[in-house]
This record gives sequence, C-alpha cells and structure tokens, in this order.
Amino acid sequence: MTLFFKDSKIGEESALFIYRKKDGKDAKATTLIVRPPIIGRFSEKWGRNSYPLNLPKWSQIVPSDGGSNLETTILLASHHKNVARSKPYNTLGREMIAKRADWDFSFSVNGGFSYFSLYWDWLEDVLSRCKHLLDVTHLYSAVFASLFTYDYDENLMKAFCECWSPSTNTLHTSIGEISITPWDLSILGGLPCTGAFYDEVVPNAQELDGINDQGRPYLPYSCRYLFLAYHHLQNRLKKQGKVSVRDWITFWYRGTSKYSAPRKPARRTTIPKYSQNPSGEIKEHGPWLDKEHGVFVDLQVEGDLKEETYLSALLSCWLCIFVFPIKDQNNIRPGTFKIASSIANGRSFGLASPVLASIYRGLNTISSSSTPSKSGASFAIHYVYAWVGHFFRSNRLTHDKPSDALMTKYSGVGYVSPFNEFSARKHIRNATNFLWHRTAFKKNYDQTFIDNNHLSVQKFDYFMSLRSGYLSLRCEDQHIVEAYSPHRFSRRFGFYQDIPGDLKEEIHTGSLKDLCQFYQSFTCCNTDSKIFIPAFATDFGSRVRHSYKQWWERVCGNDFTKGTDLLADIASFPVKPLTSNKPQKGKRELQDPYIPQPLSAFARRRLEDGNHSKDSSQHNEVTCSQGTKSPFVVPVRDAIKISEDEVCNDLGSNWRHSKSPMEGVDPENSINHAHLFANSESSISKPSAKSSDLRRCKFADVGTSSKFPIETERSPLQFLQSTKPPEVSVFQAKAHISSVRRKGASMLGDVLLNRLSNLSVDTILPQAEVHEIYSGVESFGVDPQHLRENVDKYCEGIADYLKMKESLNKRPSPVILSQRQTEVEFLLSEASQKKASLKTELDAVKLRMVDLKTELVQLELSLSQIETHQVEQDNVVQDLEEQLEEVKSAPVLEDQDIEALEKIRILLEDNRSSLKDLKWMS
Repeated sequence: MTLFFKDSKIGEESALFIYRKKDGKDAKATTLIVRPPIIGRFSEKWGRNSYPLNLPKWSQIVPSDGGSNLETTILLASHHKNVARSKPYNTLGREMIAKRADWDFSFSVNGGFSYFSLYWDWLEDVLSRCKHLLDVTHLYSAVFASLFTYDYDENLMKAFCECWSPSTNTLHTSIGEISITPWDLSILGGLPCTGAFYDEVVPNAQELDGINDQGRPYLPYSCRYLFLAYHHLQNRLKKQGKVSVRDWITFWYRGTSKYSAPRKPARRTTIPKYSQNPSGEIKEHGPWLDKEHGVFVDLQVEGDLKEETYLSALLSCWLCIFVFPIKDQNNIRPGTFKIASSIANGRSFGLASPVLASIYRGLNTISSSSTPSKSGASFAIHYVYAWVGHFFRSNRLTHDKPSDALMTKYSGVGYVSPFNEFSARKHIRNATNFLWHRTAFKKNYDQTFIDNNHLSVQKFDYFMSLRSGYLSLRCEDQHIVEAYSPHRFSRRFGFYQDIPGDLKEEIHTGSLKDLCQFYQSFTCCNTDSKIFIPAFATDFGSRVRHSYKQWWERVCGNDFTKGTDLLADIASFPVKPLTSNKPQKGKRELQDPYIPQPLSAFARRRLEDGNHSKDSSQHNEVTCSQGTKSPFVVPVRDAIKISEDEVCNDLGSNWRHSKSPMEGVDPENSINHAHLFANSESSISKPSAKSSDLRRCKFADVGTSSKFPIETERSPLQFLQSTKPPEVSVFQAKAHISSVRRKGASMLGDVLLNRLSNLSVDTILPQAEVHEIYSGVESFGVDPQHLRENVDKYCEGIADYLKMKESLNKRPSPVILSQRQTEVEFLLSEASQKKASLKTELDAVKLRMVDLKTELVQLELSLSQIETHQVEQDNVVQDLEEQLEEVKSAPVLEDQDIEALEKIRILLEDNRSSLKDLKWMS
C-alpha cells in the first residue's frame, strides 16, 4: 500500500493532502491542516534570545532577620520585581466565599487517564518488544506509568483547586506557597527534562518525502506508515477528519484482551485487596503471530522497521491520552506522528516543562471559572493526583511496581484515603502533613552546582528546576505560556523562604519564536551559572524568614482562619455564583468575602414565599421555604448576625402594613420554645416540632435576611356594617409588645439552636458570636439563662471533645501508621541497600589494603635489592668514569703524525728493498 503526499491549501490555510493515486484524483483523500514548524528542516532559524536572562548566581546568602547572627541562603529569580504586593491573591476559595463561584456539587476535569480497551494489552506487548528503543530516549518508565489508572478523592481535589492561585501558579496554604516542578514530573512520571522542543504539528509533504544532502530522509520512514494507517482508518471507517483512540488501538494490536475496565468500590473505608490494574510484570515476548503480524502486511512495512513503526504507533496514542490530553482526548491527533516517530528513532524530547505548562494552564482554568466543574479544562491531571498523594500523604500505597516512575506507587482503584468536606480542606489548607523534602537532592552535605559540561544529567535537571522562567507548549494551534517561579516555594529545595516579588510581565501566549526562545532559555545548559545546594534535611518546611511570615499573614488575612469552615459548608450546600460583581440597587458591593452580606432580592422572595402558610386561617408562624432544589446559602457566620435594630425594623414594617389594630399578632400564636429547656438533661439539638421547619431550611437565609415577614390574618369584622354603637376596643398593647419580643427572642434562639444542630461535632461556633445571640435575646426583655446554660454546656462538651480529639489525633491511626510504616520501610530498604553497598565497598577497600600491604613488603624487598644493585652499579659507574677520563686524557692521533708515520713507512720500504742488494759479506 503506497501513499502520495501533496501540499495545497484549504481556503487561507496550508494543508497536507494524502492520496492513494499519484495523479491526485483520489476521491477519498485525507486532508490535514499544516502549520509552520518550530523544529526540523523547514522551521525558521529563530536564533537564541535568552529571556528571561540567565543569572550568574541563582542563590544568595543574606543575614538572618530573626534576631540571630546566623546567615541564611535564599533562592533568586530573574523575571520578577523586587517589590511584593500587599493585597490578597486571587484563589478559587476566595471567589466561592464571595459567592462568585460554585462547584455545582461535582468535581469533573477532562484529561485524567482512564481505561481504554486493549490499550494495556498493547502496551505490555510494546514494552516487551521495544524496551531497547525506549531506553535510548530514557522514556521506558514514563510510558510504563500508563499501565495503571490513578484514583483521587473528590473532596481533596476540590480543596486543592480552591487553594490554587492563577496569579502565581502556586498552591496557597496557611504556611506559605507550594507548587509542582519539572523535577517532580521527572521523579514521579519519568518525564525527561531536557531534549528537543515538543512541536506537535502535521508536517508538509516536502518534509515527509524529502531527503537531505547525505541521502537521509528528513523524518523517520516510520512516520509515513503512521499517516498511511490514519488514511486507511479514515477511509475504512468513513470518518473523515477523526480517528478514535479505540479504532487506532484495534488496528495496531491484533492480540487478545486480558483486562477489563476497573470499577470503583462501593466502600472506601478499607484498603482493597486488588488494584484492578495490571500487575506491572512485563513478560518476554514470543515471535509475531500471524494475526499480530497482519498489520505490517497491510501497511507493507519493511522488516527492519517493524519494531520502530510499532513503537511509533503506540507513542502517538500515549501522547494523546496520557501526556497531552489537552484536546480531543478520545481521538488520535496526527500532529503527534512526527514526534512519536522521532522518539522511536532515538531522538529525545523535553517533556517535563511542556507537561507542567499544560498542568498550570488547566489548574488556572479551573480556578478562574465561576463553575469549576464545567470549566472545560483538559490536561493530564493524573500527574496531579500522584503529586498530591506523594507529597500530602493522602494515598494508601500499593505494592511497589518495577519502575523508576514513583507515581505507579499511587495507582489502582480505591487506594485514596477518604476525606469529608472539612477534613479535606484542613488537610490541604493547613499543609501540616506536606513533605517538603520528598524529592530534594539527597546528599548529607552542602554542594555547589556549576552549569558546565561536568554536571550529570540528573544534576542538571535538578539545577534547571531551580531556575525561574517561562514554560511553553505548542500543540497544533494552541500556544501556551506559563510562568515558573520556584523562588516562591524555595523551601522545597532546602532554601529559606523570603518575600517573593511578582512577575515583571504576565505572559500567557506567544508567537512561535517566543515559544521556542522561552524553551531554550529555560533548558539552556553550559551557562557557567552557579547555585548552592543545601544538604538534605527533614526541616525544610520550617526554613522561613521572619519577614516572610509577617508578609504572608498580612496578604492572606482571614483566608485560613475563617475560610476552611466556610468552604466546607459551601461544599456541602453549594450556591449558584453571582453573575455580576456590580452592586445592584439596594445592595452593597461584595468587597471582602468574609464580610456578611445581605440576602439577594431573589432569595428574599423565596424566603417570603416559603413563609406563607397554605391555609390563611392557620396560626401565623415564621417558616422557611422547603423542598427547593437549589437552596441559597451564604457564609455560615452570617447566620447569627441579627441585630436588635434589624428585628425591630422588620417587625415595624409589618406593623405598618396592618389594616386595623385587630390584625395584631395574637400572643397565643407565637412560637413557644420554653419547653425545650424543661429538662436540663435534654439535648439542645432537638427543637420543637413547630421549629422543625426552621431547621430544615438553610439557616444562612434566615440569618442574612433583612426582613422577617409575619403574615397577619385579616379580621372579617372590618368588612361588616356596624348596626350598633361602636364599643370601646381593648388594644392590649403590652400583650402585643410582649408577644413581639418573645417572637424576636425565640427566633434568635432558634437560629442559634438550629445552627448548632446542623454543625458537626468537629466544629464550634466562636463564643463572641454566641454571646451576641444572648445579648440579642436580653434586648427583647427575655432572660436567656436557660438557653445559656444548655448551649454553654454543649459548647464546653464540644471543646473538651475537640481537645481530646486533638490529643488522640497525635496518635497515628492504623491507616496513617501503615503509611508511615510503609514509608519508613521504604527508607529503611534504601538505607539498608546503601549500607550493604557501603559494606561491599568497605570489604573491597579492606581487601585492597591487604593487597597493598603485601605489595608494600614486596616493594620494600625490591627496594633493598635495588639499593644493593645500586651500590654495585655505582662502582661500575665509577670505573667507567675513570676509564673515560683516561680516554679523554690520551693523546689524539693527528694528521701530521699520520704523515710522519707514512714517511717512515715509505723510508722503511725503501730500506727493505735495498736489503735485497745488500752485500754483507766480503
């Protein structure tokens, strides 16, 4: 099966046309929008423009401001002001308290990883066959993490999002700011911090078909097979424009299914026996079966490209559903084909920072929405689930998975500890259980990292997470930019927290050049920058400068003293958010979420409608509307803010609407609650039957209503003609005044009693507000002594209970004890392994010392022998030196001597010749 690619346009947009016929007359052509790439052969040459600027030193030693002479080390930032704000930061929690946002009962976010039929079976097969290819790009652990699902507690995640601030990209707690880092995603999710920029776009035909000067294709050939499969599925399924994840999986994986969809357990109080996820054991693969090999036959994949193409197909699916589920989560995005085939071909991509950018953007979308559960945010929130479980210790640990990605320890269904509305918000907002040092660099000594060629990959990734900058992500037409400010939560790295400045410039999107340069600036290496790395310790959370404590308390105000109870109540009884922040007629503008606000006109009408009796002839009683599906709720503290003037004014307005003096309130018709205290041993949480209607309503309505309508009964006498001389009517003003006062006092008592009965035993009303009720009752001339005795006794019991609970909470529960035991066992296992490793090293050193001692003896013996030989050699050298002197002093044979000798020789030869003729005898 062959395909032909052609570049063309659809309107003003460039497009890639995929044909099965070379002439381009294919009626079933696939068309995909093509956008300019940031990386690759056909991208522009952006150059390097480092913004924000790189600092030569990212840490600084400053004097302590706590009154001691010690010095502290703080973390610096490069794109922030030196001036900090004094006003509160926006959070979802503040918006909810101000009635401008509401959860609408549910927590729903798109992008969380869920079960896909056959995906786990396919993934196990790919991990078995292609492990060596994934190890090249260090992605095995990251891909392995998608072999599991990740559960969450709804109340806990609501509390998390309520504390998230879009202004700072941090979690705001009572003890400071916290946030997620690229290093966290590397440790938890196995995502690489460095590599090429993640550029998800469809390539053009020239890039798909072209080759470079060395004869190599611009893109791996496996990329063509992915487009071939996509085109095939579009034509086969007749779904032009979309190919579902399910269809993609069933096309590539022809094996059998072993796993079914996990189901949430009905009860979450016990630890489940099974995680309903795969075991994590990757078995060795066998040869391709005929049906499994069929996909390569259909696509005519060459033999040496089978594994690479098989892995590329899975990676494109993994990127769509697990790493970047930011759009069309249930469909395959062709823009991932270029990235997936490049990874399978051995190219590394930096995924941690773009994933973090998508997480920041998703959390900001939720926190900025008036209805967060309908915000439309879509991102890989399962990384957040694992992060919360890891740092806030909110999960029951599953068995250890054979993976370097720690998030797999928090996988499975039903392993999240259950939280209610109050405990979840207390757990997140107080952050007392947060483990600041959980992913810190574990060295028991101080270090200084210098960004040069000598830093290991792990150390550079940690260094990179300490630098401030902008995170960027490009997914087709989406350009995401989010600020990263580690100096706002520097305790996580062991630094002392100082007052952080705000951003110089808030940037949320940018051009292609901006995205590229932001990524290059954030991941740049070999800058020769330095940073001090504090030694690992468990007291990171307490490393706060005194000035920061004062600043944080001033900025947060009442957020963490009153907000926890209010948000828990709001979560229990949601309120529809106000559509406008502008003050309406007769209302004041909501300036502070903690200032009690009057009831809206709509809610007041609902309350008045509910107060009307079905039968006008019945006794006149003050009731609240019942059976409404969407009750209007305001902050709890408003429920007991009723002044004497308000009650008197309300009653006076009803008196002014009376038609005749005979329409006054009958003392016998008033609600009498005296019987509630007839028995001092009776429970104060059981009001009378008549007041049960008040208890069923939302008492915030009663407490904040500026009107208490009392419907009076019209006297039929006013419509009759008088036939006799008028008689003098007895008005009984004192009786009416007494009745009204008793009603006012009774209403105040009902508000307090019903508020106490609705509160959980874990919550206590402030005594100052309770005393305001007592004072209000006394202002009506009614003695609140009986009410005071019973309420104070109940409150004292609650206080004693809370003290006992606080004392008992210091003792770990079985679940927490099990978690701590597991953590300690894990740390003990690490320490034991390190101890064993050190022992092995020690034994090796000792053996080496023995060898060295033996070698030393041998060397000493050799030394003695060498010294003896050296003496002998010295004598030899001395003799030779003497001979040398003799040689040097010996006469030298010169040319004159040779000539004289030659003359003598000639003379002797002549003499020898004359000897023949010598006549020596006479």
